[in-house]
Amino acid sequence: MSDDRRVVIVGAGPAGVRAAETLVAAGVRPIVVDENARWGGQIYRQPPEHGGFQRSKKTLYGFEARKADALHTTMQALLPYIDYRPDTLAWACETGRLDTLQAGREISVPFSHLIIASGATDRILPVPGWTLPGVYTLGAAQVALKAQGCAIGRRVVLTGTGPLLYLVAYQYVKAGAQVMAVLDTSPLSQQISAVSKLARLPSTFAKGLYYVGWLKAHRIRIERGVKLVGICGTRNVEAIEWRAPDNSSVTESIACDAVGISFGLKPETQLADLAGCRFRFDALNRCWLPELDSAGRSTVRGLYLAGDGAGIAGADAA
Repeated sequence: MSDDRRVVIVGAGPAGVRAAETLVAAGVRPIVVDENARWGGQIYRQPPEHGGFQRSKKTLYGFEARKADALHTTMQALLPYIDYRPDTLAWACETGRLDTLQAGREISVPFSHLIIASGATDRILPVPGWTLPGVYTLGAAQVALKAQGCAIGRRVVLTGTGPLLYLVAYQYVKAGAQVMAVLDTSPLSQQISAVSKLARLPSTFAKGLYYVGWLKAHRIRIERGVKLVGICGTRNVEAIEWRAPDNSSVTESIACDAVGISFGLKPETQLADLAGCRFRFDALNRCWLPELDSAGRSTVRGLYLAGDGAGIAGADAA
């Protein structure tokens, strides 16, 4: 690659891999910085190559197995034509320079163009007890299952909002974990409204119905419209307390040793912020997002954003 065109991609999920594929097709050899040990991002995260356990892609990714395999295969074919840097954290960004951490060493990576494909992160709201050991985000619960071959606890309660809640519950039960309950905090009126909107997306709607039906068939307790009172424990998680929507004066408790919690997803924009991108408030995502044009250009010259890091739209859009 010539010195006047040094392209760096941050992230090796769907958006990052497709960006690399496009650049290679144009004769550019990009540097791909990946915080994970193997490509795939969060949604198509792969187990470690020598992790001591094996799970099929059908088991890991369910309905998305073919898409995951296609992405993994594409990246494998690209490796000779890119500079792939796994286990590398991009922690700071200035004009023309990306600061990374690899194997405990700080490495400065100069660039002429930067594509940030940082993906999404869990949206977390504080509840009493949320800092106790044993409380994880739903995304972290997925990481434990996919990359480490284990559950976050022996008796797990999953709570919060969004489709990830039921997907993680399905994945955990499917893997043999003991899920004590799924507590959906979305207001019942909001859930009814969501059903009418999801009906316009038959494939997504069908998957959601399948996950809920499968969980019920396996006798997993599902409570909807609940209000979280708090997560209880002294040195670690011991129980979770909540109230039903139709009886707000009665507090119920479920014994558990781990809680997975998330209130939907939001774009991961920290690197774009550090790079000096101008932001705007996005009502749909309910958060501040970098200002972009139709080609994904930010307000910083030579800096682009792609995938869920630019706005939540899912793996297919990424």
